[in-house]
Amino acid sequence: MASEIAEASSKSPVILDRYWHSTAAYAIATEITGNVQNLPPAHHLVYHWPDDLLSPDIVLLLTVSPEERVRRLQGRGIEKTREEVDLEVNDVFRQKVEESYRRMENPTCHILDANPPKEGVVKAALHLIKNHCHFQ
Repeated sequence: MASEIAEASSKSPVILDRYWHSTAAYAIATEITGNVQNLPPAHHLVYHWPDDLLSPDIVLLLTVSPEERVRRLQGRGIEKTREEVDLEVNDVFRQKVEESYRRMENPTCHILDANPPKEGVVKAALHLIKNHCHFQ
């Protein structure tokens, strides 16, 4: 998969939904007991991108309010995943996941408010991508 992504990225932008940041944020939030203050400190190696993985040019973290998250999940009409249930019912877990994302480095997560209508979110995302990656 990595070689396919590397090849495709030489020709055009490649967009992935969830990658290392997602796996790491959930693993950190799951493994660290207690509240957010118990997370490894900012700049800890656990938040650094692994050297052996193909690194993205930019990472966008789309965030929504808890109320909007519930509204959108209900609108999908499908069963919630275990992770979605955990985020909904466990505020401490959700806070640890969110803070873990904020502490990620090399590359950092560009946080994008996804509460507005999707057209505005897409416009903001494209603006970030174009400015960061210098695409036309």
